[in-house]
Amino acid sequence: MKASKLFNSTLNKVSGNYSLVEYPPKPVKEPFLKRPFDVLFSFLGLVVLFPVGVIVAIAIYIEDGLPILFSQVRLGENGRKFKIYKFRSMIKNAEQSTGPVWAYKKDHRVTRVGDFLRRTKLDELPQLFNILRGDMSFVGPRAERPELVSEFRKMIPGFDYRLRVKPGLTGIAQVYGNYNTHPRNKLRYDTVYINNESFWLDIKLIFATIWYTVAYRWESKDRRIDKLIGQVILESGVITEGQLQEALVHQEKWGGKIGEILIEKGYITEQKLRDFLNLQVSVNSAATWMAPSKKEYLLGDIMLAAEVINKEQLEEALDYQKDTGAKLGSILIEKGYISEQALKDCLDRQVVARNGH
Repeated sequence: MKASKLFNSTLNKVSGNYSLVEYPPKPVKEPFLKRPFDVLFSFLGLVVLFPVGVIVAIAIYIEDGLPILFSQVRLGENGRKFKIYKFRSMIKNAEQSTGPVWAYKKDHRVTRVGDFLRRTKLDELPQLFNILRGDMSFVGPRAERPELVSEFRKMIPGFDYRLRVKPGLTGIAQVYGNYNTHPRNKLRYDTVYINNESFWLDIKLIFATIWYTVAYRWESKDRRIDKLIGQVILESGVITEGQLQEALVHQEKWGGKIGEILIEKGYITEQKLRDFLNLQVSVNSAATWMAPSKKEYLLGDIMLAAEVINKEQLEEALDYQKDTGAKLGSILIEKGYISEQALKDCLDRQVVARNGH
């Protein structure tokens, strides 16, 4: 099954009477070849990449001493706790004063060697040992910390669904999302994977991950998505060009998420940011996954986020569209819910979303 057909079979309208994902009650059966593949290639990876690991260990020791490895408790399949291993990329006792927090881009706690390891994903090489032991697989949802999962459960219904399979080194959420993607949207990606898990899908995602690593595209993808989200917020009239530029300069110097910086500076509310984060999964998906019939939904989401229309008006227009087949924008104009100029502005944003820049 092609990637676009796979995603379109589970992707529905984000709001209204539709849900983006479904949670089937039946147990998730692991593909027959998944575990043999994990054992064979994790063992080969540990052997072949051992010299690389030695060089990385020496570099970490020279810059910041011991320890070389970093371990942390994560939740695996069915909520089972296990210790995940990585090469240490942060200063010692990085969370001593903050407690458990998510890392972010250009985090001041990241060492110079650690920054290189994170950008090249070399910090994750020790996870091959986790895969060999059976704690993880090459492909699956990202393994989260118990403290963070506890918080996400309160905010996101169905978050535990992603614990029905082994966590993975890579996956749909890791490849098609980014580090700053909202956990709700990561759950949507993970659910697409769980509902369609197969050995061949794993192979496709592994090759996509190798390509991103070799072509050094992880950082460029993150910058493109940050720029896109900032641009959508700007064009929605919530912030000014000067405010966006100020936030981007702050991000370049200190790191952090663009939305959190805008909140900190008082340029946007938390509720408004949540609206745009909910839109982000549609934006991320549009360029790669969506079929033409689904692109109307992205336009509707952009109009909602821009507060050009409300949810009831969009639902009414979509119902009318099912009966008549007319264009969504034309229906909204005909009903007097949006002006021609406002439609043109939203269509311009849709082009930005589709092109990913």
